[in-house]
Amino acid sequence: MNAKPADLACREVVELVTDYLGHVLTPSDRQAFDAHLETCPPCTIYLEQMKALVSTAGSLGKPAGSEEVEQELLALFQGWRDKTAL
Repeated sequence: MNAKPADLACREVVELVTDYLGHVLTPSDRQAFDAHLETCPPCTIYLEQMKALVSTAGSLGKPAGSEEVEQELLALFQGWRDKTAL
């Protein structure tokens, strides 16, 4: 993506939150993400909510067969995200 700090809109922050939490953003994208959060309280709240969700979900443990389901959901999400990027 290689955005400049002022370039990110709230919608883009929402789309990047998974990559942000997964620590897979490029340094420049992470800088843009962080810069947006400094000026946008609603996005900061959204990020905190997502962190809480990830933490809670992680504490639940994985049911049997969840690896396959997880991979299928990730593939569906990636396909959806690729389509919306067009």
